[in-house]
Amino acid sequence: MADEKTVLIGRCGPTVLLPKQGSKIVPLRRSTPLRVDVAGGGPVGLAFACTIKSLLGEQVSVRVHDRRWMRQGNRVVWKGLSEGNNRREQVVTLQSNVWAALPSAVQQRLFTPGKFSEMWPLGPDSPASKGRPRNIKIRWIEDCLLDMAQDVYGIEVVPAAYTPPAKFDGLHVLAIADGARSATRDAFSAQFGTPSRELFSVDGSPLDERVLGIRVTAKSPDEHTVPLTVAQNRFLFNSLGGGFINMRLTAEEASEIVALGESGPVSCIGKFGCTMRPAPNGRFVCDRHRAVFKPSVDKLSYLWPRILDGLRFFGVGVADVVGINSFTLGMQQMSKFTAQLAPDTFGFLLGDAANSLHFWPGRGLNTGLKSALSLAVNLQKRWRGRSFRAADFAQHEGIMQQLQYREKSRAWTTMLMPDSEGTPRGIEDRIREGLQGPYDRAALVKTLFERVLDIKKRMGDRMGPLATDEWYYGRVNALDTRTLKVMVESGAWITREIGGEEVEIPSAEVKAPETPSRRNLSLVS
Repeated sequence: MADEKTVLIGRCGPTVLLPKQGSKIVPLRRSTPLRVDVAGGGPVGLAFACTIKSLLGEQVSVRVHDRRWMRQGNRVVWKGLSEGNNRREQVVTLQSNVWAALPSAVQQRLFTPGKFSEMWPLGPDSPASKGRPRNIKIRWIEDCLLDMAQDVYGIEVVPAAYTPPAKFDGLHVLAIADGARSATRDAFSAQFGTPSRELFSVDGSPLDERVLGIRVTAKSPDEHTVPLTVAQNRFLFNSLGGGFINMRLTAEEASEIVALGESGPVSCIGKFGCTMRPAPNGRFVCDRHRAVFKPSVDKLSYLWPRILDGLRFFGVGVADVVGINSFTLGMQQMSKFTAQLAPDTFGFLLGDAANSLHFWPGRGLNTGLKSALSLAVNLQKRWRGRSFRAADFAQHEGIMQQLQYREKSRAWTTMLMPDSEGTPRGIEDRIREGLQGPYDRAALVKTLFERVLDIKKRMGDRMGPLATDEWYYGRVNALDTRTLKVMVESGAWITREIGGEEVEIPSAEVKAPETPSRRNLSLVS
């Protein structure tokens, strides 16, 4: 047995204070780990979980819940269509200010060759110092992050919906990221307040837009279609070798979004978000209800020819359509994003549960990831092993309010675009006016073609090679005259009006590795 003057150095054990001669060795009290629950395991919830774990390591215990998961052997995986989960196939664009802030391990896993593309140009949200925006499929993000949560970060993933407990027992943080219709947020409405749609209303009625999502396989390079998308506001195409052509509809066109079952109309694509997939004889059929998409079989349909014209504009045809779905876009205002749920527990709204945005042009996931990164960095900076105070989250709450104002005011401007006189005009009014005569085809072709070429010229030094002028002329000249007028009336993207400074998220603290002090250190000689 060593004498009391000797300090033994051996295998790692509890941290101890080196004693003075004659004193006792007292183990240091280990700090309590930060306990975090996440409601919702989509891209935002999982990105938050992986980020906070990468920042705090063993100092944090994270558990994520999602009802869209199931157990498969010793793993948790996403449910598929046969289990009642319709996986999201959309292609989203991640700004470089956002993807470059993700943990390096997440970046390496997400952006493997063949899993992303660079379609859109450099800009304020994607500066040259960080790189171009990256297109990636939501489904790949979900699969990748769920695997990393289990294999890399050791996060507990629970294949069930989050159920608020009767009492929070030792939980410090509840991150609520279960979507725009968040059941968890609703369960804590007394703490967060009720979302309001009053600010995003016209003449007392909330302004919603109905959108048709047409999933296609692409034949042209993704970048070539960017000037076509930016030149008008009727169709938006985001692609990764294929993707969704989103089409904004008038109320009259939306009334045609009906599925026909054996006994009559079925509340299908319009209500349950079903996908209509190609079937023989040119029909599109719901894979769940076996109902037929009415416009595809109705010879009197005025919507179907307009859909085909949109496909033609981007160089694809009906044979390239993989599926059709429909959704409604609108916005609501949140009064706050941070709330104290119990004496030692704080709740936070993230992603669509915090800011459900109009997608035109797409920003929703970027805003959601910014909210997740902001909270993760805030927690890293403020966690000291004891209960939080409301003031600890003042910076994060401020960033969330900035995001809400920046993104929703931007989106609102795209919903009610000002005309040349500065008077707001909704997209429905613009489309309706475009569908009315008279029509001067030559003038319409000239106007839209010149608009496309101007956009091509402006983007030339901020992205890869674009198509020839002749290719763009062919795309424009192939359109029906009414479609031409709708595109001209809808206007190009108002990039100046919606541009400006972006909300910056604080960087994580990078702590230098601790080096042992030589003071009062006794060594075995």
